[in-house]
Amino acid sequence: MFTLTKEKELVWTQILYLFIIPTLLLYFKIIPREFRLLLLFSVSLFLYGIVRHSKWTWSNLGVSKKFMKDIVPYTVFTLAGVGFLFWLSAIVPHSPFPNWWKNLKFLIFFIPVSIFQELAFRGILMRMLRQVFTNPAFIIIMNATIFSLIHIIYINATFVLPLTFIAGIGFAWIYYKYPNLILISISHTALNFVGMVLGFFIVR
Repeated sequence: MFTLTKEKELVWTQILYLFIIPTLLLYFKIIPREFRLLLLFSVSLFLYGIVRHSKWTWSNLGVSKKFMKDIVPYTVFTLAGVGFLFWLSAIVPHSPFPNWWKNLKFLIFFIPVSIFQELAFRGILMRMLRQVFTNPAFIIIMNATIFSLIHIIYINATFVLPLTFIAGIGFAWIYYKYPNLILISISHTALNFVGMVLGFFIVR
């Protein structure tokens, strides 16, 4: 049986190798962008291994048959997020995504990627952090920091990183308070769609 110190060391190691290093490998082009999906698949396999080894159930990850019980706070959160993005678009220079409805790659991948991010960051990472830390503020800020880091691969990173950190705080807070993987995935997908169509996220 691991001591708490050993468990913390294990969590930090998992964060380093599964979240931080893969992102840096892409950012510094050590792994070409053509291999992003392969890298994502590899990380997914390791995350799946952690879930299986830890014997976490879908309920542990925030999936419940009664997922509609949290619909009100998630709806308010999502609408507030959409309103914030449109307000931001009125004061910050941006280039809207032209003809997004004709971009097959965007239409195919943006929903699965949004859902995967929530499964990885809120479902799995949040649980990892909650197992070894007790301070809610620390857990939420750490979750948001690691979440925002993966967005360094976007061209306008100096703008995207603060924006995704703010979004990450929101996602982490509402999931911490209402652990509902289905609704957080829907919320993230909606906000991701609006943010991309408005042109805030452009991959390198």
